[in-house]
Amino acid sequence: MKILILGSGGREYSIARAILNEEEVHELFFMPGNGATSSLGTNLNIKDYNDLAAYAKESGIDLTIVGPEAPLVDGVVDIFKSLGLTIFGPSKEAAQLEGSKVYMKNFLAKYNIPTARYIETASIEDAFKFSDTLTAPIVVKADGLCGGKGVIIAQNHDEAKVAISEMLSGKSFGDAGHKVVVEEFLDGYELSMFAVCDGDDYILLPAAQDHKRLKDNDEGPNTGGMGAYAPTPLVDEALYEKVKQRIIRPTLDGMKKELAPFEGVLFIGIMVVNGEPITLEFNVRFGDP
Repeated sequence: MKILILGSGGREYSIARAILNEEEVHELFFMPGNGATSSLGTNLNIKDYNDLAAYAKESGIDLTIVGPEAPLVDGVVDIFKSLGLTIFGPSKEAAQLEGSKVYMKNFLAKYNIPTARYIETASIEDAFKFSDTLTAPIVVKADGLCGGKGVIIAQNHDEAKVAISEMLSGKSFGDAGHKVVVEEFLDGYELSMFAVCDGDDYILLPAAQDHKRLKDNDEGPNTGGMGAYAPTPLVDEALYEKVKQRIIRPTLDGMKKELAPFEGVLFIGIMVVNGEPITLEFNVRFGDP
């Protein structure tokens, strides 16, 4: 097969290595790729998604795999599918589960999927008022994509108000912070679970534990990821079953009702509190820590 992989990181290199470890022989292309991917296939420099889709059509690309979130949120899957191309990833509409934290939190609330108590708002007064009802630490999130860095865990109410002010003013994250989510802090341990979905059904991969804080002992700001390991002994069959029934199944059913069936990787950030899985966030692709 001819396979095109979108992205430039270690994730895309790893996906390529996994494909090449199969018994079948495949020809790989990358856009844009990196120094390591050039040893596995052909790096391309076609930044416009319409031009890239046309190239894929003309070159007989059999499958395209999208690595990062930005092309998915920008609608690359819809563009490729409009030309009858096979591409792995969610549509632009479905990618809002990662592209907008406001969309995600409202979706969780609508379909009764466990998540932290929250407010989503563009009003600094409303955000301040809600934060005053919470016990510190307080979580403040920018609405849009911030490369895994748009979440501030404020240790007191004053820190929370500074974070809210800087996000809503555009100082912290530009347009991504013009709406914020303020939510209660959940005290437990965090897990990452990956469901490979086809719109109706899914396969759940072994859980991983992803460490996001910059420094040892969970100190320092959140990053896009400081490292992860899998499998983790923190998950048993009972917890997997709760995640399947309370989070994954209602998410897939809910997205169908929203007329945006979810295809691709549903990456669920989970906080386990007293043995119960609570949804922290969704990503719509494989992680890249």
